[in-house]
Amino acid sequence: MLALFVTNVYRAATQSIAHDEALIFEWLLSGSWSQVLNFEHGNHHVLTDLLSKLMITIFGTSEIALRTPSLLGGLLYFYAVFQISVLLFGEAYLLLLSVAFLCLNPFFLDYLSYARGYGLALGFFFYALYQLIEYLAESPDGRDSSRPARLLNKAGIALGLSIGSNPIMIFPGGALVASFVAMLFIESVIRRPEPVAVVAAKEKTPRSRKERRRSSRHETASKPRMRGWELALLHFVLPAAAIAGFLLLLPKRLIELEVGYLGPPSLTAILEPLIRFSFVHSPAGYAGLAAWFPAAMAIRIVTYFVVPASLAVLVVLAVRILVNWIRKRNLGALPVLDRFLLLLGGMLPTAIVLIVLSRYLFQQPYPELRTAVYWIPLLGLAYLSFLRRLGLGSNIERIFSVPVAAVLILCVAQFVTQFNSRYFAEWSYCAAGKDMMQIVRTDHEAKPGRRVKVGATWQLEPVINFYRVAWGLDWMDPVYRESPDRVNDYYLLAYGDTSLVEKLRLKPLLSDRLSGTVLAKRTDL
Repeated sequence: MLALFVTNVYRAATQSIAHDEALIFEWLLSGSWSQVLNFEHGNHHVLTDLLSKLMITIFGTSEIALRTPSLLGGLLYFYAVFQISVLLFGEAYLLLLSVAFLCLNPFFLDYLSYARGYGLALGFFFYALYQLIEYLAESPDGRDSSRPARLLNKAGIALGLSIGSNPIMIFPGGALVASFVAMLFIESVIRRPEPVAVVAAKEKTPRSRKERRRSSRHETASKPRMRGWELALLHFVLPAAAIAGFLLLLPKRLIELEVGYLGPPSLTAILEPLIRFSFVHSPAGYAGLAAWFPAAMAIRIVTYFVVPASLAVLVVLAVRILVNWIRKRNLGALPVLDRFLLLLGGMLPTAIVLIVLSRYLFQQPYPELRTAVYWIPLLGLAYLSFLRRLGLGSNIERIFSVPVAAVLILCVAQFVTQFNSRYFAEWSYCAAGKDMMQIVRTDHEAKPGRRVKVGATWQLEPVINFYRVAWGLDWMDPVYRESPDRVNDYYLLAYGDTSLVEKLRLKPLLSDRLSGTVLAKRTDL
């Protein structure tokens, strides 16, 4: 994990700024603080943008200053995942597999160093989940009376900060709240009270004067004792709602919509790009282990069969655990893993329901790619929990755990083959932007007195303007979102615009295969 964090820091410091990072810098962060505070847009990730503004105010405009909040979010995510894995998957090999499976996904890793709100939001969310698992893992009778409130307070604050870092976390966050509070409410309804004989025996147990004094203070402080769901509403839901509500006062919409845009056409279409970029991450087409079988077919199988079937299994398993819980009438009598599966089995279907409701009631698009990235670790936890439960089951179940473990290990191996430190998958066309701007700066040093006009494919316009400001290139005119097919000194071209090199008889300075972009200049310069 330390190596992954160091790699994230290296990426944050060296990778070219990407389109969305540079665009938000141009819109929100390049001016005064009021520009950040008064900006109304669905892509305003409030807490992250405020922290990024603070970083560039202190350290100056640079890629790593802009990306520092995401790095901190990634560090918190690594910590939370390790703690969750220790709590749920204590065995050495499964602990290692859990950490690797949840942390090495190359598409997911992109967002732990990318200067938008995803890394910070995910870090806070999984820290909140860790605190709730801690709460569920402890026996109510063995707790320090103040510890449940502390755990819930930390979870509520973290969840509020998660949603404030990126509004997309409303869906998993709302589902987590609903599932957790429902569990505690059911526990308060069905919990079997302690037998009278046991209570009487406890009261008759001889105790020293000091123990009696401490017990008296404890009883005075703890009466009347709140039920679990009431405690959760006060110490978890209320702080989360207050913090998230305050931080979301600025953006008026979750996502800025184009007219008629409703995102992916179906729920399964949300999954396909997540799975594709997770397993075939390289834009240059390096397949890794996926070269051994038809990758497109495998992606469709996972999208349309494996994930839906897994969600169905999770719901069925949660129902079985619920029945067992009702029979025992004591949540603490269930194994910790079953308590977590019950939480997850309520949470994931609820998140799907919230997403569907947001589409049809509030005209929000279905999430895709980065706006659905939280599904990657949540589904990962489900698969790891299945594996752990199979390993603790009967002989037949333990036999079935072997192929499940083998598949997860192969997934980790594929993640490793796709590991990179040069590009973000969604914005791979920006991978060479920094190198190209460095070439333009170096080339200009030969004739430092002249003004320079740069033409670019529109996706690269924010990248050029970012480096113009960050490097103090006052001799360069601002770049606007217009066709590059006009007279310029230099051209940064992507996609179909690369044909302008031949059409305008330009001199290529750099042609980058990974990003598919070309830097060229007029031949008379």
